[in-house]
Amino acid sequence: MHRSRWLAWPGAALLLLALAFGLRVYRLDGPSLWYDEAFSIALARSGVWQPLEAHPPLFYLILRLWIALAGSSEFSARFLSVGVGMLTVALFGAAAARLGRSPWAGLLGLTLAATLPFWIWESREVRMYSALGMWTALALWLELRGRPMGTALAVLAGVYTHYAMLWMVPGWLLLLGRRGWDRGLWALIIALGAAPGALHALWVGQTQGAFWPGRLDLIRALGTLGQAQALQARMAGLLPPPGSPWLPGLIAGALLLVAGLLVGIRSRAMRVRWVWLGLLPLAVGLGLLYRSPKFHPHYFIGVTVAFYLAVVLGWAEGVRHVRWALLPGLLAWGLFVGPALLWALGPAEQTKDDWRGAVRTVEARRGPGEAVVLVSGFALPAYQAYARSTTPVPLPADPVADVRHVLDYETVAPRLNAALSGTSGAWLVQWGDEINDPAQIVAAALDWVGDEVETWAFGGRIRVRRFLWGSFRPLPAEPEALFGHAGQPIGPNLRWLGYGLPGGEIPIDRPLPVIVGWRTTGPLPSGLRISFRLEWEDGTVWGQWDGALGGETWDTARWPYPRTILARYEVMAQVGTPPGRYRPRLVVYQGGEVWLDARLNPVVRAAPSRPYEDPRWEEPPRARWPGLALTHVDLEGEPRACRALTVALWWRVEGPPPAAWVRVRIGEAEGVWPWNPAQPEAIWGPGERWRVRYPVPVPCAPGRYPLEVAVGEESGQTVGIVEVMP
Repeated sequence: MHRSRWLAWPGAALLLLALAFGLRVYRLDGPSLWYDEAFSIALARSGVWQPLEAHPPLFYLILRLWIALAGSSEFSARFLSVGVGMLTVALFGAAAARLGRSPWAGLLGLTLAATLPFWIWESREVRMYSALGMWTALALWLELRGRPMGTALAVLAGVYTHYAMLWMVPGWLLLLGRRGWDRGLWALIIALGAAPGALHALWVGQTQGAFWPGRLDLIRALGTLGQAQALQARMAGLLPPPGSPWLPGLIAGALLLVAGLLVGIRSRAMRVRWVWLGLLPLAVGLGLLYRSPKFHPHYFIGVTVAFYLAVVLGWAEGVRHVRWALLPGLLAWGLFVGPALLWALGPAEQTKDDWRGAVRTVEARRGPGEAVVLVSGFALPAYQAYARSTTPVPLPADPVADVRHVLDYETVAPRLNAALSGTSGAWLVQWGDEINDPAQIVAAALDWVGDEVETWAFGGRIRVRRFLWGSFRPLPAEPEALFGHAGQPIGPNLRWLGYGLPGGEIPIDRPLPVIVGWRTTGPLPSGLRISFRLEWEDGTVWGQWDGALGGETWDTARWPYPRTILARYEVMAQVGTPPGRYRPRLVVYQGGEVWLDARLNPVVRAAPSRPYEDPRWEEPPRARWPGLALTHVDLEGEPRACRALTVALWWRVEGPPPAAWVRVRIGEAEGVWPWNPAQPEAIWGPGERWRVRYPVPVPCAPGRYPLEVAVGEESGQTVGIVEVMP
């Protein structure tokens, strides 16, 4: 067959390639290297042949050579994936043109590959997934050109890039066997890859225990895979913020993709490839992953090559018959990819873990004699990527994440005693601590030694906390010494050793921490939870936190025994909680059974350290009653006939209010509520500010109605006009 006719439009093709390149390099060095990227660089530099990674070594070998030539900065390291991604775009367009026998297929293939958010994202990371997609596109292009040896070598290269290519091997064997190509050749190639592949498979099997136990939720996995094509559902849960206009685009894109797919698979040649290189590896991959909940969409980037090839062929066929559909289709595609690209290429802190900012903050503010502790320790490569003057103490000192290694007191105490001897403080950098320190044992230990004085939060759930002490006092070898007694049994195989609360006055707008010691003497049942409450002496609750006893990722059924668990819990007072003396309460429960209900020593909460201020509370009052001034009114939503409308009233307390309830009326429709449902009226004090929301009924007849507010039996006062729509 002669050369694809899409080259007759080199100008359009070059523009699309330029667009692809621009989207892949724009602000490439903006986000910090996150953990996976930093791990890739560290492994490529020093440990390619060490059994630390479950993935094959080809990508790391290539990355090692690339770093030696170009360096390891954010831009340099990621540019390797950019180049690989550009090859994917070109190969995908060429494969579409050849299989579709149409220049439109080639140009539409370039358009999709250049702008698909999923492929762009993977082309901007120092990981092997962009290369996995490139090897798939290369194998497909060579297969369409009738090059069996090249196809086989491309598949083999993909296998040595990521184990997910193994899921596609059965489909490739079926496809190439159907074409009558030499089976002996394929047997030789398989033999060449079998021995090292088998050894690697044994290693992968050993590493599976380091992941979370459980089974894969197939429906959720498929939903995440589809969502990732535009919304970029990351492992860290990073998604476009609420209010982003992604939903119309998602609907338009889904309709466009489904229409293209249904038309594209009408071609027998495309249908065969879509089934064997798309559906079959998808089923094989999900089946192999079923026994583990570890899942990420980028495992299936090779599968998406076959899927989108069918879509592009369907689009080309549609444009060939209905030329006017091209512009609406491009607009719909832009609506699909636009919001995702604006988010993915936007501010760096919203897309990746900000290790650069975290490490620079520590090194800029660290005082003499202050150490750095990193939890979880497997994140060390990410910290070291930006460290210039600090070397953190990793806890635990694992080279990779392992959910089986959960920190306990017996492990943490000697490590901290050795590392912090002679120091005056420590910086605790937390990332991935839900894996290795879900009970916050390290934070609890540092809190026992000294006082937490500063806290920062960085993008990607990185937390930096500073603890200071006059002189380091070693943690006792016997954890019972922390609390002065051996504790008391509260249930089967569980003892409560005691607790520790901070001394002095704590501002009411800061969380109240408590350190609690537990001692296991045998296996515990699943589902033990704890409630930490901030109460007055009369039992009035001003703040409450409920959670798993050891953190949501460390169920009590997994707790080792006999072991001492030092846990740290926090409760935040609700907005408007008055300063004063409080009695915290701890409740341990399982379902409806209470294991422990203990009132703790009193604590004194001081005035807020950063009082909340808003000029709307200082506006001239719209209405006034004895002790209360109403300064501002918000209507949350559009007033609609016969539908409740949320009205937010801004109150300024000037003295004791005349009553504990308020009446809000729109026309003849009214509702009555407590003036402030969040707080008992006995503690309202002058100077307080409250924004309270009330669900007010709306008249069923459209029109303009006065908005009236009354406190208690006082007369109602008009504070605004509401125009009710049908």
